[in-house]
Amino acid sequence: MLAMKLSLAVCSLIILSGCFGRDYRGGIMRYEMGRAYTGTRSFAIQSPPKPWKGPKLKYKEMVYTHDGIGGTIVTDALCGPKFEDTPVVLLAKHLFYKLDHAQIKPARYFTLDGREAVRVDGTGSMDGVPLQMQVVVMKKNFCLYDFVYFAPPKSFAAGRKDFENYYQSLEAP
Repeated sequence: MLAMKLSLAVCSLIILSGCFGRDYRGGIMRYEMGRAYTGTRSFAIQSPPKPWKGPKLKYKEMVYTHDGIGGTIVTDALCGPKFEDTPVVLLAKHLFYKLDHAQIKPARYFTLDGREAVRVDGTGSMDGVPLQMQVVVMKKNFCLYDFVYFAPPKSFAAGRKDFENYYQSLEAP
């Protein structure tokens, strides 16, 4: 029963990571040999190591899963002027809105691929399933990049370094 609840929570978070009024003419259309392709651009990013599985394309997002820890990594990229005026910290915090009892830690700013990015950590639950989540958001040349990692709190730390190495491999135009 817990596995089924976690699967439902994962599906909901995949959808929420890209839904907030976004225009679905964008998003990731395909991934080939280390490159993700949006409708108008492409960017390089290395897949997480095994035993992560993926990427699968769902709702125009790249999704990796790790059965051993119950973890999921979701990546979204949308290009165009729609988000240019919205601060990255607001975009990052918005990704927590579907969690019940969300507790969000202060944002941390850093440089990712030569641009300012923000990392936000938090916990909460979805459908009664506790989750821990880390979100990284960056804007570069009219593109918005979202990286989301979530897992049960007891196994979250086991996938954190893979997630960090994953988003740090980004090479965007």
